[in-house]
Amino acid sequence: MRIRTKLMIAMALNILVFVGVIFFVVRPYFIEKSMEQDRQTVESQIASVKETLANRKHMLERTLVDWAVWNDAYAFIQGKNDSFVSSNISEASLDNLNVNAIMFLDRDGNVHYSKFQKASLALSASEQEAFISEIATRVKGRDGKQDAVYASEYGPVLYAAHPILRSDTSGPAQGTLVMLEFISADFIADLSAQTKLPLAIGPSEAGETKTSTQDGWTRVLIPLDLVFEEAEFGVTFVVEPTHYRNTVTMLRLGMVALLVLGVGLFLSLFWTIYHVVIRRLMKIVGELKQITIERDSRLRVSLNEQSQDEIEQMAASMNEVLAALEDTRAEVLDKAYRDALTQLPNRLAIEDYFSSVRGDHNQIGVIGLDLDNFRRINDQFGHRTGDAVLIYIASRLNFYKEDGFVARIGADEFMFLHPKWTLDELRPVARRLMRDLSDWSEMNGVKGLTSTIGLDVFASLHPHHTYEVMMGRLDVVLHEAKLSGKNRILAFQEIEDGSHYLQTLEMERDLRRALENDEFELYYQPIVSPHPFAVRGVEALIRWNHPVKGQVSPGLFIPIAEQLGLISDLGRWVLRQAVSEMKGHAMRHHLFLSVNVSKRQIADGSFLAELEDVLAESSFDPHLLHVEITESDVGGNLYELQQFIQSLKTLGVKISLDDFGVGTSSLSFLQSLQLDLIKIDQNFVKGIPENTFDRALLEGLYQTFHTLGLDIVTEGVERPEQLAFVLEHSSSLIQGYHYSKPVPLAQLEHYLKKTVTLYDW
Repeated sequence: MRIRTKLMIAMALNILVFVGVIFFVVRPYFIEKSMEQDRQTVESQIASVKETLANRKHMLERTLVDWAVWNDAYAFIQGKNDSFVSSNISEASLDNLNVNAIMFLDRDGNVHYSKFQKASLALSASEQEAFISEIATRVKGRDGKQDAVYASEYGPVLYAAHPILRSDTSGPAQGTLVMLEFISADFIADLSAQTKLPLAIGPSEAGETKTSTQDGWTRVLIPLDLVFEEAEFGVTFVVEPTHYRNTVTMLRLGMVALLVLGVGLFLSLFWTIYHVVIRRLMKIVGELKQITIERDSRLRVSLNEQSQDEIEQMAASMNEVLAALEDTRAEVLDKAYRDALTQLPNRLAIEDYFSSVRGDHNQIGVIGLDLDNFRRINDQFGHRTGDAVLIYIASRLNFYKEDGFVARIGADEFMFLHPKWTLDELRPVARRLMRDLSDWSEMNGVKGLTSTIGLDVFASLHPHHTYEVMMGRLDVVLHEAKLSGKNRILAFQEIEDGSHYLQTLEMERDLRRALENDEFELYYQPIVSPHPFAVRGVEALIRWNHPVKGQVSPGLFIPIAEQLGLISDLGRWVLRQAVSEMKGHAMRHHLFLSVNVSKRQIADGSFLAELEDVLAESSFDPHLLHVEITESDVGGNLYELQQFIQSLKTLGVKISLDDFGVGTSSLSFLQSLQLDLIKIDQNFVKGIPENTFDRALLEGLYQTFHTLGLDIVTEGVERPEQLAFVLEHSSSLIQGYHYSKPVPLAQLEHYLKKTVTLYDW
């Protein structure tokens, strides 16, 4: 098949593939995205309606509590405040309270007093009396439920009830206060205006929110008992699939345009490529074929001196290659597999040898020899002596190799392979090599010349035991031997299960894979203000869910991440994940978010750059973000740390000093850093209140930090007596197991909801 035919087919196929990808991949993707946007719109509108109903309920309940928990109302229900009605209840007051009726029931559930807003319903006195009696009967049979929506003969009615108590909430309750709203057209219109949705109300069974689709439109039914304690009605509305319809229209027009553009592009590209490139390349190919047939390197590709484009440059380069090919061929073959100094095979040769013997032998005996401090030998005795050492070692290896294979694989590294030898046969050779080297160094006056030798018996038939694995095992055993003092012989089998170096390599590999596979998770520990109780903030703490080892302690992998330079990658992940997960909670509950930064992140500048991007992308309030530096990282370059803190201050971010008391920083040194918050290490709290010294020291720290105007967080508070001591001597925030240990995001959300429910009143 001619090249132009292939070109036509290739271009046609590429255009068809492109159009096919658009039609079968991109088009469904955009349609699915538009449908997802429509579903998200529906979910958002459902949430908006629920929130609006909840706000309406909350306003009514707050108004109800304000009236029910009141000494005047308490006295009135007991018949001791005759002026209560004239002073407080009127048509205007009901209008201000946004209720249609108010009722006072005595302790027996009988109506003590009731008042209707005249504008609400035009009811006669007997109708009002019957309606009030029905409400009183419902309230008496509610079994503690405080609100409900039920069907009356005048339409849906919303009422809420609360026991009448003194202003300090003491009892006993002397009755019940009930407030009513008629769910009229005005009520629904008000809700529709707030949610910007055409709402309607109708009977509904208790249950979950239901959605149904017809002709692309989505009808939503939200039972009111999802908001109120009991309801016989639901709110309905209909949503138009605007995103889907717009996307389908756009895609139809786009596909037509793509087809027209594809045909034009095909014709234009083919004509251009053929006349400018293909025809000239075919001429060069024909000449190269002729050179190949004749096998005469003196032949050359013809050139067009009038053209200086890339094709002519390629032809000229081919001529240069042909001219240099014969000159370099012999030299390349000679140097490719041999070391010039020792005349031993090199690393390429040993790889070829491994490939040739691997399939014929079950195992391969390996000796790796590495000269200790060889650079010092060169510097102290000269390079001639260094070369003499290398040549001598090469000669001894050749002497002992028998039918094995010897190679120089590095500047001062040698390798010996034997496809039949065991460890028992390798060890005597290794010992003789070390003795020979010692004798030579003594004879030639080269003091301190030693070597480290690693041994291995490699199962070459194992499918996963490749040349790279063999070399890696040799590197590991030599590394371990040098760590343990050099000038020794060590076998891989002796360290296979206990090598710190292997464990570090494994941890590094697992850490890199964990970042790629999203194996990390954030836990959050609340930071609490005890009196009055409020969750003021949370600290983000990284956790590693290893797929095999399970939970790996941060105390194990954080130091290794620091050592390997991976801590900046972990820090970037923590910052982005914490801001993403906590943005809504921080704004809703007005919480500050604390994230830790390491000394390496400060030094390499990665944290500041990432922080600016995250704040810009997420619109997270920087005043709710605390950056924690540990006291042990404070020492060192003071100017660099001050510049880092000043940059954070410019962004509006707060600065916290974590684990105070672990390091050795002075108070004057800390004051120069312009800190916002000090976190006192848990070691100061462990002995409280039993230890007199710890008590005195902690009191002094509180007094000093309060004088300096610094906010304080006391860490490690676990027992009630520790909390009592802290509260007695400071207004410190608390972080410790007494309130909560670090928990996943889902448990934190539950904790925040629980605390809001318990302490919101």
